[in-house]
Amino acid sequence: MAPVLLDFTVHVGEQELVRPASPTPREFKYLSNIDDQTGLRNHIPFAHFYSPSRTLCGQDLIVMMKQALAKVLVYYYPVAGRLRNADKGKLVVDCCGEGVIFREAHADITLAQLCKIDGGLKPPFPRWERLLVDDIWGSNLITDSPLLRMQVTRLACGGFLLAYTFNHCICDAYGAYQFLTAMSQFCTNPSQVTPSFLPSWGREILKPRSPPIVSYPHPEYEAFDHPAITHTETDFKRLAQTSIFLSHADISALKNQINSNKCPTFDAVASCLWRARTRTLINPNSITKLIFPIDTQFRYKPLLPKGYYGSAVVFPCATAKAAELIQKPLGYTAGLVSEVKMGVMGDEYRASVVDFIESNGRRGFCSQGTFVVSDMSRLKFVEVDFGWGHGVYGGPARAGTGLIPGMVTSVVGHKNEEGVEGVLALISLPPESVQRFHIEVRKEVNCTRPVRGISAL
Repeated sequence: MAPVLLDFTVHVGEQELVRPASPTPREFKYLSNIDDQTGLRNHIPFAHFYSPSRTLCGQDLIVMMKQALAKVLVYYYPVAGRLRNADKGKLVVDCCGEGVIFREAHADITLAQLCKIDGGLKPPFPRWERLLVDDIWGSNLITDSPLLRMQVTRLACGGFLLAYTFNHCICDAYGAYQFLTAMSQFCTNPSQVTPSFLPSWGREILKPRSPPIVSYPHPEYEAFDHPAITHTETDFKRLAQTSIFLSHADISALKNQINSNKCPTFDAVASCLWRARTRTLINPNSITKLIFPIDTQFRYKPLLPKGYYGSAVVFPCATAKAAELIQKPLGYTAGLVSEVKMGVMGDEYRASVVDFIESNGRRGFCSQGTFVVSDMSRLKFVEVDFGWGHGVYGGPARAGTGLIPGMVTSVVGHKNEEGVEGVLALISLPPESVQRFHIEVRKEVNCTRPVRGISAL
């Protein structure tokens, strides 16, 4: 189903640099091998939509946001710096305090109008290229460039959109959530001196061992070190953006097919999406892989400090023949995911990843037949409150992150337009494959109600 195209205009102001509100240390910061690996040299965009506020209607939103941003950058001062190239292919953070990009914009549309299209307010968003004009696709502008680009767009109703994109090397999704939460505290309480949750750097904890010890196989990375193919913004935008909602009832139906009450929600959802995508795109005679990031921050030793906002994820990889994956039951796929997860549950696995990158250079993730599902469903972006209450939507802004067009999908907790809770998967596909993919997902769920919730740009 083609999207409803809204005719509205977004007037975007000139970019300005927001610097820390007070002096910060001038130094170079170490990035771990997980932070600056090739597969994370990209950008991660987010969006928060807010309804009008009666109590704060007299507040100058833009001034408040810029002041809060400047305050939070005092504590997250590496974010105001720049990445520089270092020895042996590594990157370092130059804490130069040059600042982050900020833009003010105005859109002649109301939040209510946005919420009425295509099953409620969810990605893909109309006119996204104007709602975050500094959105960056692929591996462009990684070094010598601002690490955060933010735009606040006032809506005609008095609501607003906060959109921003982080350089993935400086933080992951959890780090972005932590940063925005601290910024929101300075908005709701301007007299607050420090964030309630202070950040920590701690990337040195994840330094490689000497000598490196690669104790696990790592099929998530390319088998050979070869020059990476750099995809252009046009390559990414050739694909259609779409999203699909799975209610808790849908997820229960998937778990029932797996015949395991103990099956984690992620395993069920990722297995469903992997099979549907394989049926839609992959030659049955080929090999297909599922990579799924696992955050080690709170479970592996050595423990990372409270307030850590860098990447601490590992990327285990399940592999299957495409024909077997689609012919065997859903439980087979979930079993592959579970088996791989169990095989990496240990302190040694993360250390092995760090050492593998040290020994083999910065190889990208394997790309042939590969699908990446990133689980953000536990991050409550929608609850970040700048004084306008909880958002109508909060979370990743689009699919198509990563270095390979169409490879990465994000899953976020979501409540649909009818108030039904579940998860939303953000996916990019060839335009001619969008309808087929949605149908294949519904086949997996074995749902009898009509296919709905399809939107694409």
